[in-house]
Amino acid sequence: MSLPQIVLDVPTLKLTLCIVGGLLLIAMVRITFLLRTNNRLRESTAKMEKQVLTQYQEILAVRQDSNAWRGELQRAFDAFRAEFSNRLAESEQRYQDIQMRYENAAKPAVAKAFAPPPLPSPAPSAEPPEEKAVPPVPAIAIS
Repeated sequence: MSLPQIVLDVPTLKLTLCIVGGLLLIAMVRITFLLRTNNRLRESTAKMEKQVLTQYQEILAVRQDSNAWRGELQRAFDAFRAEFSNRLAESEQRYQDIQMRYENAAKPAVAKAFAPPPLPSPAPSAEPPEEKAVPPVPAIAIS
């Protein structure tokens, strides 16, 4: 059994030409649709890249603002700490001064206790009696 050969007559050639032409037309339409899709994707990619760049710049701006804000807070805190450190040192110095005055005021009283009584003065004095010095409360140390 042998296969019959294709006869190359006009109707067969026309049918073959129509099939090949139809496939070519379908391929051309498909290529056109693919080109349109490719252009849309290219435009979409460009928009996305611009958006990514814009977001990256915004992120950098926010980071710079955040660092500036953090720096301002750190400077304010350092100034606050320095101010209260100075106040603490001044308070401690005042406390030491008051302690020295209290000790100095207490020493003559001890010396007066062993000294002979003073002679009575002819005129009474109008000065109020002397008050005892009250020791101050020590300052709280802030660390």
